[in-house]
Amino acid sequence: MTRRAVLKLASQWLVGAFLAVTLGAFFFFLTAVQVSSDGTAHRILRRGVAITTDIDAILPQLTTDLHAAAQTSDQDPVLVPNFPVPVEIPKEEAGRIEGEELRQRLLDRAADRLYDDGMSAWAQSDSQSNQRIVRFSTAGGLHRGFGLVTAKWKTVYLVAAGLFGFLSLVLAALLSLNLRSYLRLLALGAATATAAVLSLAGAVAVRFALRTAATEADLFEKELLDLGVDVVWLFIRNCLIFSLLGFAVLAVAAFFAWWESRKAAHPAVRPIEPAA
Repeated sequence: MTRRAVLKLASQWLVGAFLAVTLGAFFFFLTAVQVSSDGTAHRILRRGVAITTDIDAILPQLTTDLHAAAQTSDQDPVLVPNFPVPVEIPKEEAGRIEGEELRQRLLDRAADRLYDDGMSAWAQSDSQSNQRIVRFSTAGGLHRGFGLVTAKWKTVYLVAAGLFGFLSLVLAALLSLNLRSYLRLLALGAATATAAVLSLAGAVAVRFALRTAATEADLFEKELLDLGVDVVWLFIRNCLIFSLLGFAVLAVAAFFAWWESRKAAHPAVRPIEPAA
């Protein structure tokens, strides 16, 4: 093999490796966009607020305080007292709302506020509220992780996904120009499968670590860890889809490459026509 051929082969492998890296980043940020989308993020934040505030335990006291504030306050709407996320309720409703209706209203409004304003909205309504989260702990880490599923971070993920998607297209084009026939599909399928499988392995490892930590955690931390496990599952699911896509392209390309080589090894023989 000549020096030029060796350099060409090395460059192809290098471009393929970079393509796998950029595809892995693209898959990650694309899933992050999905996780931080309005609907999914709202469910995550809503569940996070319910866990961190222990809303089922404090709901009776919140109801009493809200009704009292509705009777004494001159403001309309009324700010729910002693709730860490600022939530306002029209005065007419504040004097009578209670039970499950109040619970749903608090969680929905709090999730919306956190999604729009970020974690800076947390504890704005009452600086003395007790969040019961140790800063340097698994629970504290997951609590700060709620800030990564807000509207601001969704914009960051969109920009990053667009950047890595564009880089992936450029590298895929370079790889295709330097390869012939079905080798192009083989290379693209291999890069996609490699990126997806490595991303899948990373997501599974994170999920396993969270599961392991949850077995030794108290009830409060276990609920937060379970939430983290459910979020990581979204990454696992998408990586599985991307892996299947990559292997499907590999299978199709391998079949056509085999078929082409088979035809080349057994060329069709034209029958000899009898002399006139």
